[in-house]
Amino acid sequence: MEKYTRWSKGVEILYLSHRPGSKAAQEAENKVASLAESMGIEVVRLSEIEKLEASRKPSIIISLGGDGTLLRARAKVGNASVPFLSVNYGGLGALSELEPEELDGWLPKVLKGDFMVEERALLESENRTALNEVLVKSSEIGKSALITLRVGGHYLFKARGDGIIVATPTGSSAYAFSAGGPLVDPSLVAMVVVPVAPFFWGIRPFVIGDSEVSIIAHENIALVIDGERIACGAREVSVRLSRERAKFIRVKPFSFSGLYRKLESRLV
Repeated sequence: MEKYTRWSKGVEILYLSHRPGSKAAQEAENKVASLAESMGIEVVRLSEIEKLEASRKPSIIISLGGDGTLLRARAKVGNASVPFLSVNYGGLGALSELEPEELDGWLPKVLKGDFMVEERALLESENRTALNEVLVKSSEIGKSALITLRVGGHYLFKARGDGIIVATPTGSSAYAFSAGGPLVDPSLVAMVVVPVAPFFWGIRPFVIGDSEVSIIAHENIALVIDGERIACGAREVSVRLSRERAKFIRVKPFSFSGLYRKLESRLV
């Protein structure tokens, strides 16, 4: 996958999201909105609307919060092709491009459309895309689930455990990582499959390419996509790589070593 491309469409609509309960993030949102409006950009505050009307105008998302704030903003906008910039007013900030003290310096260029775009793999399941992961688990709190896993139509295993995570390389630093999965270079196009607390020691996380993962439950399940529980009446969930790509706004170079150091410094 090509590393970066220059954005050439300008910015006509700005979708803004901030971390609930954070006074600093709220104040930053007001500052960003004020500058954008002075530049003639239509500002949509995601916290003030229930449903968005689809638009073909060049748009971007600026998220002021943690990774969860960004994931919720993407889901609400509902268009995987809209580029996004995450400013870390949260905790870990694995998806963040900027820290709060860097925002003022880079914001004018971003609002002018003067930035690069890095494309990354997305997952697709139940007509939704996932930037981080798809989780299948028991629908009952505290109960394990008996699950059969198939990859590319071929049987892999049947086991009981707390669930199955299918993550993107981007999401490999999130829930999948905490469940014992590997940290994968986000520039790769792959899927990370992580059994959560399996009852059999021989079942381990693994990484696969462009194939379909079928998760077949033998009891009622819950489906969670990027932290949001999705209504799912079926007992079989399919996860595959999406043809769409997530678009990260980049104003400075990204490196795998930089992500590793960020995780190391904030998780140790």
